[in-house]
Amino acid sequence: MLETIQQLVQHAPVFILVLFRVAGLLVLAPVLGSARIPPTIRVLLAVILSAAIYPMVPAAAVVPASLAPLAMAIGSEMLIGITMGFCLYLMLTGVQIGADLVGYQMGLGMAHLVDPNTELDSTVLSEFYLLVATLIYVLMNGHIALVRSLADTFRTVPLMGGSIGLDVLDAMITVLTNAFVLGVRVAGPALTAIFLATLALGFISRTMPQLNILAAGFPIRITLGICLIVVSFGGIGILFEDSLVRVLQAIGGMFL
Repeated sequence: MLETIQQLVQHAPVFILVLFRVAGLLVLAPVLGSARIPPTIRVLLAVILSAAIYPMVPAAAVVPASLAPLAMAIGSEMLIGITMGFCLYLMLTGVQIGADLVGYQMGLGMAHLVDPNTELDSTVLSEFYLLVATLIYVLMNGHIALVRSLADTFRTVPLMGGSIGLDVLDAMITVLTNAFVLGVRVAGPALTAIFLATLALGFISRTMPQLNILAAGFPIRITLGICLIVVSFGGIGILFEDSLVRVLQAIGGMFL
């Protein structure tokens, strides 16, 4: 019994560092770090994942005993996990931004919902796209690929050996670019159609001044936007899936 306790005490410092790297991932990672999951469950999930990953962690250097170096080591490990989760969180944000642009142009800006993840106002269309994007992410086992990438970082970036270099910054820029491009491509078809419809209504109002352009414009934009969303929905799902694969590959090679 005493020997078992001594072994647990011996492995505890390294396990704590592993736990903080995993906990950093669960701060922002989609699904696993969702605000809808109670904090107690997320803490338990972090402990379970850390216990599963710990046997695969290579032998670590000596954990510092003083408080300041230990705090820096914990902060470095948590930053690695947060960086990985943040990169994937950006892709879902890109989808939401594109859907928000379409929703506001359709006239749905007055119908607001509160996103429980960010506690910010969002449109109905944005929440719908977010749910669909999350479903695609789960169906393609993105959460499992993310945990696998995190486990691989313990071989490429040993404990207390992490640093933010140029490779990580380049990967972050790539992810930001992909998120922005994804948002533009999600909103592109509907925004283009709504813009052309608005332009046509402007020409009609010049030839027919008695036409109430505001009263006629709202149902036309809403109907046109819904039709374009239905037609382009399959293509948007394929776009998101391709972007998600590229981002998961970038996350996997971020700390090589």
